Amino acid sequence: MRLSTLQSYNKGLDSILNNQRAVNKTQQQVSTGLRVLTPSDDPIAATKILQLQQDQALRDQFSKNMTGAEGRLKLEETQLGSITDNLIRVRELTIQAGDGAYSLTDRQAINFELKELLGSTVNLMNSTDAGGEHLFGGFKGSSEPFQPNVNGRYDYQGDEGQRFIAIASSTTVATGDNGKRLFVDIKAADNTFNTQTSPLNQGNAVINSGLVVDKEEYAEFYPEDFIVTFNPESAITPPGSNYTVRQASDGRIVGASGNTPYKSGDDISVAGISVKITGEVKAGDEFLIDSTEKQSITDTIYRLMDGLDSLENNPDDAETLDNLLDSTLQNLATAEANISLVRSELGSRLNIIENTASQAADIDIVSKSVLSELRDVDFAEAVSRLSLQSFLLETAQQSYAKIQNLSLFNKL
Repeated sequence: MRLSTLQSYNKGLDSILNNQRAVNKTQQQVSTGLRVLTPSDDPIAATKILQLQQDQALRDQFSKNMTGAEGRLKLEETQLGSITDNLIRVRELTIQAGDGAYSLTDRQAINFELKELLGSTVNLMNSTDAGGEHLFGGFKGSSEPFQPNVNGRYDYQGDEGQRFIAIASSTTVATGDNGKRLFVDIKAADNTFNTQTSPLNQGNAVINSGLVVDKEEYAEFYPEDFIVTFNPESAITPPGSNYTVRQASDGRIVGASGNTPYKSGDDISVAGISVKITGEVKAGDEFLIDSTEKQSITDTIYRLMDGLDSLENNPDDAETLDNLLDSTLQNLATAEANISLVRSELGSRLNIIENTASQAADIDIVSKSVLSELRDVDFAEAVSRLSLQSFLLETAQQSYAKIQNLSLFNKL
């Protein structure tokens, strides 16, 4: 078989290039520590490596989710603990206010601390996480869930949503609780009511939270709602501010008669309840009294403060005060039990996160071991192979140099 000069040159050059590529690839494997540099190196291993890397990225995201959820739940548990401490102090002050030797002035002095406790409790209810989202606002985390209304009480402005986050492929965990469930929808010790000022009113008068002064009488009307409507001044003689209380369901007048003269700050007593409206009223202004079996934590404290600030040392007011203090203690106990229940749920969620994180860590160890076997280079074998390939490259280069000198042109 005859080989032309050109063929000899090409074969020598091809040998050098092939050995050079082999050396370069092995050097790259040694420098990167990776056996599979491209899918063509090992198609089956490359497919498995890609799947393992995707699984690892998903676990990393789940790990970040768990860290965020754990921090939010621990913060919520801390804030609920502080709210519970406040309620315990409110209970102590409630018991203290029941001392028969206390005068109205003494009870009003207790209100100074109650006011601070109410403000502190609302601040805790409006707590935010590290991202500035309110813990207890449901899905409405960008605004404060508890905001004061014109009556001086607090309304819940959040929603009933509950946020969840994925911490594993088939596991999610709640990262918060809405304030309505925690602090608003609390079963009251007795049937009670809420008061509202109509947003359409022309005057600046507001209505207080009010008190149940006769449980039996109120029970006859419950769950009826009432509307206090102010009439034209000409409706009474001599002309002046006057109101009528009607049942919301049928408009029937409640009480001895309608058109009752009004003076700012006077008690409006009807159907076993008593409220006060203060300020300037206009004809057509309305105030709503809505029956309910629930009472928020803020209303419990606010109603206690209202009673301590106004109930005198006389037999009628003393009975009302006793009922108020008794119902307040029961409402506080119910609120504390409700918060305690949620705190136990927080503990369960934290346990789920801890267990899931532990399982993920075990899977991660096995996954990284398998990935290393498929992807990582065997340095001892690679270095040995690099030495051989370098030797072969050097040999090919020397052979090519000698072949060059075998040309007939060199003999001429």
